[in-house]
Amino acid sequence: MAVKGPLTGVRIVDLSQAHAGPYGTQILGDMGAEVIKVETPAGDLVRMPLFPGGGYYNLALNRNKKGIVLDLWTNSGKEAFYDLVKISDVVFDNFRVGATKRLGADYETLKQINPRIISASISGYGSSGPYAEFPSFDDIAQGISGMASLCGEPGGAPMRSAAAIADVSAGIFCTYGIVIALYEREKTGVGRRIEVNLLDCCMALLDNMFQFYFTSGNVPPPQGTKHPLMPLLGYFKCKNGYIAAGPSWPRICRVLNREWMIDDPKFKDMGSRMMNKKELEEALEEAFQEANVEDWLDLMRVEDMPVGLVNTLDKVIEDPQVIHNKAVVEMEHPEYGKMRAVDCPIKMPGAVEGEYTPPPLLGEHTEEVLKGILGYSDEKIARLKKEQEENAEEMKKHVRKMIG
Repeated sequence: MAVKGPLTGVRIVDLSQAHAGPYGTQILGDMGAEVIKVETPAGDLVRMPLFPGGGYYNLALNRNKKGIVLDLWTNSGKEAFYDLVKISDVVFDNFRVGATKRLGADYETLKQINPRIISASISGYGSSGPYAEFPSFDDIAQGISGMASLCGEPGGAPMRSAAAIADVSAGIFCTYGIVIALYEREKTGVGRRIEVNLLDCCMALLDNMFQFYFTSGNVPPPQGTKHPLMPLLGYFKCKNGYIAAGPSWPRICRVLNREWMIDDPKFKDMGSRMMNKKELEEALEEAFQEANVEDWLDLMRVEDMPVGLVNTLDKVIEDPQVIHNKAVVEMEHPEYGKMRAVDCPIKMPGAVEGEYTPPPLLGEHTEEVLKGILGYSDEKIARLKKEQEENAEEMKKHVRKMIG
């Protein structure tokens, strides 16, 4: 049984590819929406042959979707797309600015076909402005937004986040906008245009850093492994790894056998500890290195101190809280076999039921959607496929140009 949830009955036509758009539509699918992922005959850019099943990016981003192949540059492909628009709620894309208009998939066109349609787009920089038509990627948005300048150690080079912060946050914000628009449509009866861009999303995630700059006039440096304002909050090296600790003065001094620090004038109050933050944290890190992370973890939790392990991914999935939260789900993929994935973090007990479906093979549900949803005949489906095959070589040239 496919997933049923609060968004069951909502149909999404997903034109997006790569990371940002598919991440957002996967959230909608996890909540019960019917997501129809439309790919060209060449497939999504993330169907890289690194692993069976089309690459780990594809496996991470496209569960709970139906996969169909439509070439929107062909007459029959565009006709099928428009037929889907007539009976759908949302069209989602993350193309470069201007691409949807060239495809005839822009909001002005779509609302003539279905006034209730919600058109949601993710771009690099926005639909207008000096950068609007420039190509972008997650790492570039992290750089332009200032995010990369805040990662790494003070005095070091700017550093990208290992997480695709721009892409993932854009997917989340766009999904949030879609749910708002669906709610609004219940009152107005008409759809609307939603725009989200990677640059704005990165800046929104840096709200406190920008406010620090606006307030003080000082440009914050790379943040390193310790919190810039709160002493004792950060990552500390132990004998066999790193531990994440939060502020817990003076208990931390007792646990680390550094009671003398409690009465030291340099550390007597918050102001003094801030003034001598570097010396304080160096003294504590020296103490942490006298034992293993597991030993400190046990002692600190007895004292009800905020603390945790700094895990590598193989340890994360073995963490008892992660296991309890069922944060990792399993599915059976037709090519990859049993696969694991990180679950949607939105929990609505009792609202979502059924089994997750794995990311579809390229075009796996084309006939199911065209025949079962649109009512196309076998002859019409055959004509569509033939036209797409005839246009396939031109499409391959276009894709090769895009990916270099």
